[in-house]
Amino acid sequence: MDNVLNFLGIQLTYSDEVFRPTLITENCANFTNFKDKSVLDLGCGIGPLAIFFAKYGAEKVSACDIFEKHLEYAKKNARLNEVEIEIFYSDLFSNVKEKYDVICCDVSGVDKKVAEVTGWFPGEVPKADETGSNLIIKVVEEANNYLNDAGILNIATTSFSDVLSIQKKISECFLNSEVLIKIDVPFSKRLKENLELLNKKSFKKIGDDYFWEFKLFKCSN
Repeated sequence: MDNVLNFLGIQLTYSDEVFRPTLITENCANFTNFKDKSVLDLGCGIGPLAIFFAKYGAEKVSACDIFEKHLEYAKKNARLNEVEIEIFYSDLFSNVKEKYDVICCDVSGVDKKVAEVTGWFPGEVPKADETGSNLIIKVVEEANNYLNDAGILNIATTSFSDVLSIQKKISECFLNSEVLIKIDVPFSKRLKENLELLNKKSFKKIGDDYFWEFKLFKCSN
């Protein structure tokens, strides 16, 4: 039986097999300039961002993912919320045929060890490699091929990835970039219990608490 969650006022169905929207997803929604624009939600999961964009003013929304279960729920949730979204299978840009004003990407930016420790990603959900940056770097490298003139890539990162390599790749591929939002996120119980497995540069301690960092980059030419 499906479960139901509320994402920024939108009802979404999900199961234990899929990745559920997080604080990162909410910030991608709130800090993406999508109104009256064509938007691609790359790595759409169960559809929270695509549905948010379609419901609140995007001109056209497409959404893709590599995990079939995500696509199944994204389609179900689009119908539930009565929005029109083109939803299709794609390994990042592999099946993307059009260009967009905005690409919003919230693929995994988490070191594989961290993903395993936290349980953030259910078993079959695709994950990043040991650097946590391989998927993000590939998106940055290819995004310009799928952006209209003056198009924008919004891409989420975490400190559980090789952020320096990601920033270097952004500077190589885009003339302009800025951090739209940066947040210190408190550790979950499971992260606190596995401190010895984490790269000490990937988090910081403030008082008695530990925090990892989320950044949303806006990239353009």
